[in-house]
Amino acid sequence: MKNLKEMRKEAGYTQTAMAELLHISQQTYSDYENSKTFPDETLLIKIADTLDVSIDYLLGRTDDLGAPVLGSAPEYSAEEQKLIQDYRGLAQPLKDMIQNLIKTWQGESTEIIQRRKK
Repeated sequence: MKNLKEMRKEAGYTQTAMAELLHISQQTYSDYENSKTFPDETLLIKIADTLDVSIDYLLGRTDDLGAPVLGSAPEYSAEEQKLIQDYRGLAQPLKDMIQNLIKTWQGESTEIIQRRKK
C-alpha cells in the first residue's frame, strides 16, 4: 500500500502501535507497509478509519486524502471545517483525549440543563 507508511508516521504511530490497534502482529503490519501481503477488506477499512484517510489514498489511487464517506455530509461552517481539518492533523492519542473531553463536557452540559429544569 503506497501511502500506508507515510500516513502511519504522520499520525504519530509506530508499527507496533498500529498492529496493536488492528489486533495483528507487528510483522503482519510491516508486510502490509512493504507490500508483501495485503489486508482483507475489513482490515483495510479499519486501517483507513484509524488513519482518517480514504482507502483510495492508502492504495495510491488518489493524491486527495479524502474523508471516509458514511452518507451524505451536512454542510459545515468555515469554523467547523477548520476544526475538522485541525483534528485530522492530530495523532490518535490527542484525538482520543479530545473525544474524552467532549464526552465529559456533554455529560456536564446535560447535568446543568437538568438542574435548571428543577
